[in-house]
Amino acid sequence: MDPISPGVPPGSDTSHLAILGYDLEKEYFGRGPIEALGEGVVLGENEIAFRANLATVKLANNMAMVVDRRAGRISTQETKNLVDILNEEVPEVDGCSFRSYGLTEHRMALTVSGEGLSYEVTDNDPHEEGAPMLECQQRQEARNADGARRLASVMNRWEIEAMRALSKADLNEQRKHSGRPVANAVLFRGSGVAKKLPGFHEKFGFHAAAIAGGALYKGVAKAVGMDFIEVEGANGMPNTNLEGKFEAAVHALGTHDFVFLHIKATDYFSHNKNALGKSRFISKVDENLCLIPSDLLRTLSVILTGDHTTPCDRGMHSGEPVPLLLASPGIRRDDTKVFSERQAASGALGRINGTDVMKIILDATERTVELGTRPSPKNVTFIPKGLKPLIFEL
Repeated sequence: MDPISPGVPPGSDTSHLAILGYDLEKEYFGRGPIEALGEGVVLGENEIAFRANLATVKLANNMAMVVDRRAGRISTQETKNLVDILNEEVPEVDGCSFRSYGLTEHRMALTVSGEGLSYEVTDNDPHEEGAPMLECQQRQEARNADGARRLASVMNRWEIEAMRALSKADLNEQRKHSGRPVANAVLFRGSGVAKKLPGFHEKFGFHAAAIAGGALYKGVAKAVGMDFIEVEGANGMPNTNLEGKFEAAVHALGTHDFVFLHIKATDYFSHNKNALGKSRFISKVDENLCLIPSDLLRTLSVILTGDHTTPCDRGMHSGEPVPLLLASPGIRRDDTKVFSERQAASGALGRINGTDVMKIILDATERTVELGTRPSPKNVTFIPKGLKPLIFEL
């Protein structure tokens, strides 16, 4: 499966929305608001959100050269301490209000509100180390060019003030003396404004639940109206409570007819170029699959896939396809025996796009409406409940 299309490295937000059947051209509204939503941040009307990282930069030739995009994967608590400093020291620039939220490890959500702003600006994150931090600019295609220019100017000024505040933080002095990377800058990207999406139940007729540890995946689930199930110890990290997540997924099938279970740590190991850690974690996932009762598997449809490739030698997302497995009663089988990239390439599904997945799931679960039939006033791809019968009064 190509989550977006061949050769396009997806972000986790765009790929998840595509796989869940959403039109990125019409319905995508930026990663920042989605990640903020996952952390329970309630965005006001027209409030703009970015996703962000605490990072390590070094000033040279009047530029901030990125040394470490994740500030040595600074701890969650340290990030929250530095976020408190940002909120206290740089709450406002040129009449615009700023608020930072500490997430897992180096990750942050950053919101800004003010008159005459448009979210249509570029990232300041160069997305690689050894490169200079970028100037935030108006996007060329911005519909509100004046508002985008104003936001870009405000973001650049905020960054300078944020770097000044972080450079004076006692915590960074301690990190410097102990030989750890200082968190002396904020890299931001993925600007957007919250938008209400058509609900997953409305689009596909499934009563859906979601289980995840990372803020982004919680945000995707909440954005499409899935019921989110909290699992103690589920954190999106290598020490996440895998067993608890699988058990919660099985339990959720008693009250829901669709369960989205997300597992993050393989991506964590990939970004750290740790192939051995990734392999071991995949084995842990494999071991926990046995928590799905065998009698349930006789009636259950299971899709196993990824939202993108992250090769360990590259340490970044790539545009290669990901393997996808569909197990469902009554479907045509192929000759694949192992869930892997090479085996999947010869499977019966062929090579598909992310937007094909929900269509395949609807068909495998015998919920599809034959193309050309129209039992409902609303144009849907599933057989809806509550169809209106003709009432006879004889």
